[in-house]
Amino acid sequence: MADREPGRVQSVCKAMDLLSCLAEARTPLTLGELSRRTGMPKATVHGLLSALRSSAVVEQSDEDGRYRLGIRLFEYGCAVSRGWNVLEAAAEPLRHVAEETGETASIATLDRGDVLILDSADARSNFRVVSEKGSRLPVHCTSQGKLLLAYMPSAQRRALLRNCDFAAYTPHSHTDLASLEGEMEQILRQGYAIENGELRIGLRSVAAPVFNVEGQAIYAICVVGMFRRVNSPELERATKLLLSAAERISFDLGYRGRQNP
Repeated sequence: MADREPGRVQSVCKAMDLLSCLAEARTPLTLGELSRRTGMPKATVHGLLSALRSSAVVEQSDEDGRYRLGIRLFEYGCAVSRGWNVLEAAAEPLRHVAEETGETASIATLDRGDVLILDSADARSNFRVVSEKGSRLPVHCTSQGKLLLAYMPSAQRRALLRNCDFAAYTPHSHTDLASLEGEMEQILRQGYAIENGELRIGLRSVAAPVFNVEGQAIYAICVVGMFRRVNSPELERATKLLLSAAERISFDLGYRGRQNP
């Protein structure tokens, strides 16, 4: 039994690679396409797909034989969401911020060095920036990323940023650790972070921390839009609304001002 464990673990990793491939493709793929994209032999891919199909994790079309992610994954995702009380606590405050500002509001966390959007509320406007659930953003040039980094212990922050490529998405992007860390103190002092055209020219955003019951800022809520400038009345109002929403969500998560250093 013990001798077979490494092989079983390897099979699990390969199956995860197949699921990731299907998720990234966002369209059904043939057996051959999956084999080419993952670099695995067709026989290996077919065997893994058969196992995944039996659990409804992967589905195969009766018409063209292509494979896609199965409904069971949606069920798993819903089960995960139900366990995240933060999403329930954030839903109404995010809607309120979006309605009051006319811009998109979202909640995010850090995952494997990226900003991961957990949920969002879109304003009813013809001109809005959509933050899609499940999308990933860079940490060094987004208000959510910079804010979560600022509230992170310095050693942990430096360890995370060692793998950051500091890509220059715009001329305003931070391109090295020193310039980014120079902003951390200001973020902690004012209690929010601003992104000024660092990811996309013309877009600006502000993010505020959401604390859990242990006083850790592991979530950030954000409002993003085409604000005219960082000191515009519109962005200042959005900041006040966002800070109020963050306090409400934190309170609902059990936070009572016991912030960890």
